[in-house]
Amino acid sequence: MTKLLLRFAWLGCLLLSISTLVAQTSLTVSKVEIVHKGPASVSDELIRANIRVKAGDPFQRASIDDDIRNLYATKLFNNIQVAEEITGDKIKLTYLVQGKLLLTEIKFSGNKKFNNRKLLKKISSKVGQPMDELKLFLDAQEIQKTYQKAGYQKTTVKPVPSSDEITGRATVTFEITETPKVTIQAIEFVGAKAFPQKKLRGILKTKQKWMFSWLTGSAVLKDEQFQDDKTSLIEFYQNEGYIDFEIKEVQFDYVTPTKLKIRFIVFEGTRYKVGDIKFKGNELFPTNDIYKGIVVEGRTRKMAMTVGKIFTPKGLKTDVEAIQDFYGSKGYIETRVGSIKNANTTTGTMDLVYDLIEGKKSFIEKIEIKGNDKTKDKVLRRELAVYPGEVYDMVRVKLSRERLEGLRYFEKVDTQAEETDEPSRKNLVIGVEEKNTGNFTIGAGLSSVDSIVGFIEVSQENFDLFKPPTFTGAGQKLRLKAAIGTQR
Repeated sequence: MTKLLLRFAWLGCLLLSISTLVAQTSLTVSKVEIVHKGPASVSDELIRANIRVKAGDPFQRASIDDDIRNLYATKLFNNIQVAEEITGDKIKLTYLVQGKLLLTEIKFSGNKKFNNRKLLKKISSKVGQPMDELKLFLDAQEIQKTYQKAGYQKTTVKPVPSSDEITGRATVTFEITETPKVTIQAIEFVGAKAFPQKKLRGILKTKQKWMFSWLTGSAVLKDEQFQDDKTSLIEFYQNEGYIDFEIKEVQFDYVTPTKLKIRFIVFEGTRYKVGDIKFKGNELFPTNDIYKGIVVEGRTRKMAMTVGKIFTPKGLKTDVEAIQDFYGSKGYIETRVGSIKNANTTTGTMDLVYDLIEGKKSFIEKIEIKGNDKTKDKVLRRELAVYPGEVYDMVRVKLSRERLEGLRYFEKVDTQAEETDEPSRKNLVIGVEEKNTGNFTIGAGLSSVDSIVGFIEVSQENFDLFKPPTFTGAGQKLRLKAAIGTQR
């Protein structure tokens, strides 16, 4: 009996929900009103421009949700709510909006090293714009970085906003607590035996104090640069075969309030050499042929790491690319090369297994060029090293891209294989993004021969004599120069 009652109750709730949904979908928006909470820092016209719902439209909850997202996306509001008032089959919508306070003044306190004008250039917050607390936080971080780059490592910056809800205005004061300038007296590597200390210090952009530090601006600790230095140190060791290298700890020893000593506590580990090399899945070509590599433009591209050589991640990546190029040069552009590493700490060797999925041979159906609004097709096609009907030689496709980049007509050149109705045939699609190739120069100076001299020069790297008024696109070179001096 209880279960039966529960089922009836559930069915009643479901019917009520369906009837409510049907009622909502049959409502018509009678009016859309905008009400400001506090001062109107944003105009009604701007708000309505970001609202899709209009009077007379069928009521849809999704449209209101979209409106709220659009308004928040303007970054001009702190709070947005929508109130609904239903009368019969009509519904009135009231958008209750609270705009962000208008920033009317930016001040700095405690800054002696840098003046207000310089600090204002470092921040993104501007007078007359809505105050954004996240932006203020990022501005404080930017000011702090400026101090760090100058050697004032422990300087702190805190944004303190002051708001007037009645007028809708706000000011902010960046409170700066300056500290003495800190210089790096020494950089040491504890536990490093494979390389001299001087060589390791040379890898870092962070430098210790020397006689010309005052001129070069070095010997100061910069957080972002220091993080890059740690990455560079790890990459250096790994590319020397020390795959297990690790920075255990970095110690900052303030000898005095203005003098710093940095210690890297490192673990070098074993230097690995290449051990056994095996191939799996190469049914089309024998292993010896893959080792021999390919010849491109008179240069042989073959595997770099062989048995007994120092193992490096960079070398492994290069060899994987060499194997892909070997297959790609023969039209097997879908070949996938995986690598498996098996380290032997006892012998200090790294055994490698290259796992291949060879795929099928591809041919070029046609070549499409996109994005060349100014440059003629023939200018690009004459640089290509591949042609329709040929084997889809991935290496020559790369060479073609390099040639197009070498023209210096384009910001970017992309190549991709596009599927066709025939699985073994692919379209080569070349996408380019053109850039300005013209240049105008004017100048003046003094000469012992001509006394006062002036010149003007116009050049165009992608000139076309027969295409007015732009005169661009044929790949021709134009240079016009005129000079005049008081003596000639």
